[in-house]
Amino acid sequence: MTEKPKRVRFTKRDFTKLHQYPSACEQDEVPVATPRRRSRLHFAAGATCSFLILIAVLAGIAFVVLRVGIGGEALTQRAQTALKTVLGPDTDATIQSAQISLDQRHHVALEARDVNITDAKRGIEINNVRSVRIGLATMPLLHGNVSVERLELDGAQIKVTSVVPFDFMSLVPKDDRGLVDLDSASAAIFSGLQSAVSLLDQRETRDISIADTTFDFTLAGAPERLRIVNLDLSETGGPVAINGTVEWRGKQVDINAQAKRSAIGAKIEAFSLAVSKIPLAGKFGTAPVPDIDGIKPDGAYLTYDNLAEVKLDGLAATASEPARVWGALNIGNGPVTIGNVEDMAVESQINFEHVSGVDQIAIKPSNIHFGGFTGMVEGSIGRETLSPGPASAANPGYQFELTTKDAKSAPADSPISALPFDARLAGRYDLALKHLDVSQIEVLANKESSLSGNASVTFGGGSPAMNLDLQIPEMPVADVKQLWPIWVATGARRWLIDKMHDGEAKDSTIKVTFPAGRFNGPGKPPPLEDNEVQVDFNVTGSRFDIVGELPAVQNADGKISVRGAYTMISLEKGSSITPANREVKIVDGKLVIPWGPQRPVLSDLDLNVVGDASAVSEFIGFKPINGLKNLPFVPEDIKGDVKAHVLVTFPITRRAPAGSLTWSADMQLSNVSIAKKIDGQTITDADGTLSVNQDEALIEATAQVNGIPAEVTMFEPLGKNTAKREQSVTLQLDDKTRNALFPALDPLLSGPISVEIDKAADGSRVATADLTKAEIKLTQLGWTKGAGVKATAKFSLQQDGDNASIRNLDVSGDTFRLQGDVNVVDGDMTSADFGTVRLNRGDDIAVKVDRTKYGYRVGVKGSSFDARPLLNQITDKKKNGGNDSNSKQRVLVNADIDNVTGFYSENFGNVSLSYEGVGSNVSGLAFNAVTRTGQKVVAADSSESGARSISLQSKDAGAVLRFFGFYDKMSGGSINVALDSKGDGPLRGQIDARDFTLVNEPRLAKLVSTAPNGTSLNDAVKKNIDVSKVTFDRGFSQIEKGANYINLANGVIRGSTIGTTFQGVLSDPQGNMSLTGTFMPAYGINRIFGDVPILGLFLGNGRDGGLIGITYKLIGPLKQPQIIVNPISVIAPGIFRSIFEFQ
Repeated sequence: MTEKPKRVRFTKRDFTKLHQYPSACEQDEVPVATPRRRSRLHFAAGATCSFLILIAVLAGIAFVVLRVGIGGEALTQRAQTALKTVLGPDTDATIQSAQISLDQRHHVALEARDVNITDAKRGIEINNVRSVRIGLATMPLLHGNVSVERLELDGAQIKVTSVVPFDFMSLVPKDDRGLVDLDSASAAIFSGLQSAVSLLDQRETRDISIADTTFDFTLAGAPERLRIVNLDLSETGGPVAINGTVEWRGKQVDINAQAKRSAIGAKIEAFSLAVSKIPLAGKFGTAPVPDIDGIKPDGAYLTYDNLAEVKLDGLAATASEPARVWGALNIGNGPVTIGNVEDMAVESQINFEHVSGVDQIAIKPSNIHFGGFTGMVEGSIGRETLSPGPASAANPGYQFELTTKDAKSAPADSPISALPFDARLAGRYDLALKHLDVSQIEVLANKESSLSGNASVTFGGGSPAMNLDLQIPEMPVADVKQLWPIWVATGARRWLIDKMHDGEAKDSTIKVTFPAGRFNGPGKPPPLEDNEVQVDFNVTGSRFDIVGELPAVQNADGKISVRGAYTMISLEKGSSITPANREVKIVDGKLVIPWGPQRPVLSDLDLNVVGDASAVSEFIGFKPINGLKNLPFVPEDIKGDVKAHVLVTFPITRRAPAGSLTWSADMQLSNVSIAKKIDGQTITDADGTLSVNQDEALIEATAQVNGIPAEVTMFEPLGKNTAKREQSVTLQLDDKTRNALFPALDPLLSGPISVEIDKAADGSRVATADLTKAEIKLTQLGWTKGAGVKATAKFSLQQDGDNASIRNLDVSGDTFRLQGDVNVVDGDMTSADFGTVRLNRGDDIAVKVDRTKYGYRVGVKGSSFDARPLLNQITDKKKNGGNDSNSKQRVLVNADIDNVTGFYSENFGNVSLSYEGVGSNVSGLAFNAVTRTGQKVVAADSSESGARSISLQSKDAGAVLRFFGFYDKMSGGSINVALDSKGDGPLRGQIDARDFTLVNEPRLAKLVSTAPNGTSLNDAVKKNIDVSKVTFDRGFSQIEKGANYINLANGVIRGSTIGTTFQGVLSDPQGNMSLTGTFMPAYGINRIFGDVPILGLFLGNGRDGGLIGITYKLIGPLKQPQIIVNPISVIAPGIFRSIFEFQ
């Protein structure tokens, strides 16, 4: 193996000067010619110039060499040995190379490269130090002295490798209770600065520079990295200055500091530190994810991104003054997000001071801007005073008190002006439990209203446990808006800010209780429980917007209650003024908003509205109710009083599905009138209910419909509702109302009727009338339905104003029925066509009525008809002169009926009737019929030129009298009636009947058997007179018929067996009769005495008198008169008997 060559070193003694070499000594003279000698000045100038050139060349060569570095193994070995000696035996240090170079200030420097230091005992590693330069002062170096001018450290990585991570907070001095010792902390600041400055003194250097060096540590348990971009520690004849830039969290931070001391090596007397552009950025929790409506739920989420500046000044303690440290924390404007409250503005300057010996940090007046809060805050924070007892020692903590005067609250989402207020917060922080207890919260707003309470926060895993309890004795609603914490019941707060204005809040509370981890997640937090958020505000004199376009409620008294996710606004009373300046009263209202994760969020509104009908209808006409959208009237059309119960369910989140909005309005109507016709009807004085929702409208009321008392039920489908439209109107018609509306019905109806009208699908109305209490009179047909007889009428009605078309009219009762159609124009009947008329059992006729210029034309056809009601109408003399006499309607009747039934089961066939008259005044009558025996009946009643003539002829007198109900004991015979009158005078004429028989006349039997004085006619003629069947050859009487009376004169009925004379009143206006006459047995023989001249006058009392007879009197009701017989007249013959006749 070749031996390693040894290094040879030469000293100055080993070098020989050139003039001593032999070649120089052997020559006697200079071998070459030399120039002439110069002057010494010239030589000195040339030497100087040459030296300067040499110095410049050497300096250039030195700069290049030193800049590149001159090193070697020996230099590296000696530098590494020196480094280990300085660091100690427990430290491992390596240097990759060492060399001579220049520092940043161009000093000759000893430079070590790629330095690594490991201190296992202290758990510190300094790795990959690119270079450490020790710059030497130039002038001392030229004099042979070594003086360190500058120390440079570049490219180091400082890392803590101990098992227990280095925490920056561990540098903060603490007392035996684990609390920050403020005096020691102040002393530590001065000590730290003193240590930094001592680096200059220890190394006899005035300039230390650190560049591109990173330091890894933990802060409050979180890993952090600080990179020193450049940092200079220098003292150049003045205060010690520290200037530079560090990089933290990706941001560059400027550091400027000064330390003053009286002399080098002396203690620091004062310092000033400014750290600017400090990044304050952080994120805790998971950002809430907006739902489909863009609404973010509350959650444990905090982000901030600001820049801060810390200024710190201090004065060391003197013999007379304690040490004092003061400063300011300036936080620049930047967004802060808490929960779902985004981009809160934060910009503050917190001024603080600590004086040694005072165990607190004084918060000097500081400008704070946090969200909507701006104000000057001052107070103190310090260690809690140690009180006797184990509790204080076991729970050490900090106490604080903060006050602010003339602060302002102006939340970004509140449109009202900022609220000035004073506030005070006091409490403590339990270090071990991480429990912040704000035991005193006092707020005085506007120097008038107050708020007090307490709060607490316990920090731990995830979202902290929180409690808040606030009491508000009395405060304007506007102040409540500004002071309501933005993260408490955010939905209710948002509603209060947006919807409620003015008014006072009294006896109000806010209570919040959240357990730890309540909002941790993952995902959306669960809905709030009732016991977690409890807010109660009693509000008076407020104004709030309800929902949608509904007019605001003014002068409102009520309560706002929040229970968990549910917000309920209860309204005790208030009023609402519509745009048309109409007022409605609102009582017992309620609005419930169920805030929570469900979508959509549907709110329920429940209002009771009272007021004028026009005001209430205008109120419910606004969205979201929009109650008048499909109704056929506007608020101006309606008058009266209304109480309305309004229910609205509406979404308060966006993108709600169709059908989320529902509403209803149930109204109590009182004396309501609608000016505009509804479906052609005028409705007034309505009392009842009207229920309206988005699908239908239902009215149930009593009202005046076209002036008629009515019960109205109407169902109207609205919107897309395909249900059947229904209308039911029950009219209550009395005579006065009916006659005013339908005068044409006056001759037909009297008494109250009830008409129920329903609307059919084709728009027509279907009516059902209850005619039980009414009397129906068909005068032309002689038929009457009495009041109390059950009857109904059904018909279909199509109406256009005063014009109506009645179709399918069906009037029916137990024994009658009327079916047909009726047309009404301008309130009067113009035509009627009744295909079925059955006024009595067995009737089968059809009646057609047409309006003429002067009245009505009636046509009657059919197979059978019971004429008894008509005959009663004709023969009832009392009614004949009744109410119909004033009628101006002219009636023409033409009837053709196969079979007509009269009284006593008498039927006429082939009946033909032609009638014309006005009321009870007959202009013309022609009646033709055939009796069952085949005999014709002809009657006529005619008027001409003020004269009236009535005639009746038939060869079956008995059938005629039975048919008309006059008399049922007569059989056969012929009858001839002829009556005449002039002007308004009575009808006068005669009735002549021949060859007829009376069968079983009880009054004849009574006349012949009555013995008032012991002697009857039977006794007088010495036999029983047979009156069971008596044939007469003639009956005759003169007659006078006036208004409601009939008088008879010269009446006589005679036959071969008996005879009678009579005269008197057959019927008076009261329906009574008073006839007197003489009854004579054996009339054929008895009357012979009356035929004897002169003697007959005395014995027979005239030509139709007889010798034997009895006078009598019929008196009383026409149907059942009483017979009175004069007993003396039984034995008085002839003329003498007339003396005893009744007068």
